[in-house]
Amino acid sequence: MAILNQFQQYSQGENTVTNNILLMLSNLYDIRPKYYEEFIKGLVEDENYYEVIPTFRQQIGNRGDGIIDGFIQTKATKIVIETKLNGLESVEKLLKYTKSYDEFESKILIHLSSQRYEIHQVQEIKKRLSEFNLGKISFHSLTYQDLVDQLKYIASTYSYEHYLLRLSEHFESYCLGMRLIPQSNHILRAMACGDSFDLNLKHKFYFDLASRGFSDFKYLGIYGWKAVRFIGLVENEIVADWDAENGLLIKSHKKTVTEEQRNRLIAAIQDALSLGWGIDSDHRFFLMSETADTEFIKKSPGGIFRVRYFDLEEVFEKVPSDIKEIGEKLRTETWQ
Repeated sequence: MAILNQFQQYSQGENTVTNNILLMLSNLYDIRPKYYEEFIKGLVEDENYYEVIPTFRQQIGNRGDGIIDGFIQTKATKIVIETKLNGLESVEKLLKYTKSYDEFESKILIHLSSQRYEIHQVQEIKKRLSEFNLGKISFHSLTYQDLVDQLKYIASTYSYEHYLLRLSEHFESYCLGMRLIPQSNHILRAMACGDSFDLNLKHKFYFDLASRGFSDFKYLGIYGWKAVRFIGLVENEIVADWDAENGLLIKSHKKTVTEEQRNRLIAAIQDALSLGWGIDSDHRFFLMSETADTEFIKKSPGGIFRVRYFDLEEVFEKVPSDIKEIGEKLRTETWQ
C-alpha cells in the first residue's frame, strides 16, 4: 500500500505547486509558530527582519510621555511569493508586486523556481525595488531545494517533534515526485566561495553557516571565476565550534569523525581564523577525500548565488566511478 502524503501529487500546475507550498507553511505554523518563524528567518537570512511571535514587555517608555504598564507587539510583515515551475519571471512583473505593500510593514518578495536569478540580476532587481520609496523590500531568489533544505534543518533541530519530521519527509517526497528538485545518487553541489577559494582547496573542505539546511549530495564542487574548478567526494559533514582553550567541540556529524579528520578540521579552522574568517562557531564543515581539478564552465553571464545543484546522471550517460575521470569529463561540458 502506498504511503499517504499530505501534498497531492497528481498535478504539476503552478497553482497546485503554490497551494502545496502554502499548505506546508501553514502546517509548519500550526505545529508551532516558533518553527515557522525560524524557517522564514533562515530563508531570508535576517534574524531581525521577520517576526510572528508577539513580544510581551512591561514598564516601557511612551516615547517621552509617560510609562506604559503593559506592551504587546507583533511585527507587521507581508510576504509576496511568485512561483514558477522552471525558468524565471520577468523583472517587470516582479516589480508590479510592490503595489501589494503598505508603508509601515516589513516587506519580503520571494521568487520561487527550480532555478535562481544570477547575481547581477538579483542586484538589478534590488536596485529597482529601492526606487519605489517604500522602504526596504527584502528580495530573495529561492529554489524548491532551498525550502526542502531549510525544512530538513528545522526538523533535525527539533527531532523530537513527530509531526515536524513527517511534514519534512512529506514535503521532500512531494518535491522529488514532482521533479522540483533533483533525485539521484550522483548529486554535485557547487558552492560559490570567492575569497576563500584557495583556503577551500588547501584543506579540501567547505564551510557554511550551521543554520542553513541542505539535502544529501555526493560530490562537492568549488565554484569561482565562471566555472566549477575543483570537485571532491564528500567524506563527512561536521558541525563544530573551536577555541584555543577547549579545542574542537563537535556538535553533530554524519559519520564517525576519525582522528585524521579532526586534525584536518582543526588545522583548517585555525588557518581560516588567521585569514579573518570567523568560522570558529555555528558553522558546518564538509570534508572531502578524493579530489580532482576540473573546469566545468558556466556559459551564461554572471555568477551563481551561493549554490547550484547538478545531477551528474543527467550530465553523463554513465557517471564514472573515478573522481579524476569525472573532473576530466566535466571539462568538456558547459552549463547555464
